[in-house]
Formats: sequence, structure tokens, C-alpha cells
Amino acid sequence: MYQEERMEAILRHLKQHQRMSIQEMCRQFNISRDTARRDTVRLAEQGMVVRTHGGVMLSAVKETLKGYGERLERASTEKRDIAVEAASRIKQDETIMLDASTTVQFTAEQITTFPLTVITNSVENAERLPYQMETDIYLLGGRLHPEHRFLYGPGTLEKLGGYYADRAFIGVIGVCEDGFYYAHEEDAAVKQKMADRAGKVYVLADHTKFYKKHFYRGMELAEADAVITDILPPPEMQKVLQEHGVELITAGQR
Repeated sequence: MYQEERMEAILRHLKQHQRMSIQEMCRQFNISRDTARRDTVRLAEQGMVVRTHGGVMLSAVKETLKGYGERLERASTEKRDIAVEAASRIKQDETIMLDASTTVQFTAEQITTFPLTVITNSVENAERLPYQMETDIYLLGGRLHPEHRFLYGPGTLEKLGGYYADRAFIGVIGVCEDGFYYAHEEDAAVKQKMADRAGKVYVLADHTKFYKKHFYRGMELAEADAVITDILPPPEMQKVLQEHGVELITAGQR
């Protein structure tokens, strides 16, 4: 197989699996490690991949974040499975924080544990939480992002600094070896503050979020206690999460 053919095959693999190791290239194409490295160097020089420790991943091209309503429809089955798992972690009389992501919104809809105190910067969460006498909802003030329906800014962060929660549930755009990625720096700051003010931090991320970078890198991996997902990520990512003390929870598998 010529180098150009291998490069095309590597890119096809990456589009499906997000990442490919040197070892996998050697095995799949029956080539030496030196040949595999030369292929990765050439792909990287063309801007098509990013070289990582032991392999490659697709280049981090910033994609346009879809509108809130459209994101609710995308991968909704996976998001709801994760939401059911997340909601099952909530105990009576707890205080929880919910950020402004679509998977966390699904979590809000799945909550059946009461009494409960909920702190959120999401207008959607505040509207969709089950309204019961035993639920106290604190909607954080601040500046409203009109499209994605979250509140942010200095006032939001200051208010959060006065609260403490038993658990925080936080969505992400991407989970990579160097941390969690978000579309908006302002929203990332709120998520960071929630993580700082919670006893246990759950990051909710379906399988499409692994090895996916976006505009802003926020929380470090070690700042999460657990990642709840629908399908286990590749072994390399499992190892990275384990090394940072992050529990990996697969929805529906107990």
C-alpha cells in the first residue's frame, strides 16, 4: 500500500474512532513503527491530524455550535440515557447544581428525588424542573445569553461563591487528555465555579465528546469526580481518566 493510500485509510479510521495509535497502524497496515511515524508526520504537516502521545487524532477544527433546540434533538437517546443515570445519583434533602447544557436539561426532567434544592444558571432548567412544594429552585442572576439560554457574568460568579452543593452536574463540548472543552468562555467560568463549590462533580458526556476540542479549555480532568457517558471511550482515554482519579460511569450498566 502506498503512503497516500495509508493516509486516506488513517483519516477514515479517525472519522469513525476519533483516534489511532502507532501500534494500530502497524498492525492494520503491516508496516514498521518508523513508517507509521512518517505517515503521521506528513498528515500533521498538512494540518489534517494532531499528533498525540503514541498516535494521532483529527485536527481540532472549531465547529459552529448548533442552536439550543437543535442540540436537544441531536443524540437525544444517548443524552436521555445519561440523564437517567445522573438523576439516579441524587439523594433526598441534597442541594445540587445544574449547568446550562442540553444533557443536564434532560437530567432536570428525570429528577424524582425530593425534597431537593436546585441551583442553576439555566432558564430552561428552571422551567423544566418538576414543580413541587418540596423543590426549592434558585435561578442565578446575571447576563442572559439569548440563544443558548444561560446566565453568566461577574454577578453570576459572585452569587455562586456564596453557595455550596452536594453535587454538581456539568455538560461539556469535548473531553480530551488536557481537560474539558466548552464553546463559550463565559459559560465555562460558571461551570468552573460550580465545580469549585460542589462536594462531588459529575461531567455528562456522550461518546461523541471524547477527543473533541472546541473554542475554550476550562476545567482540568482532575476537577471532575466522575464522567457519565453512554459508551466507553477508547482504552487510552479510560487510562487517562483513571490516572486523574476520574470514575467512568456507563449509563445503564450497574
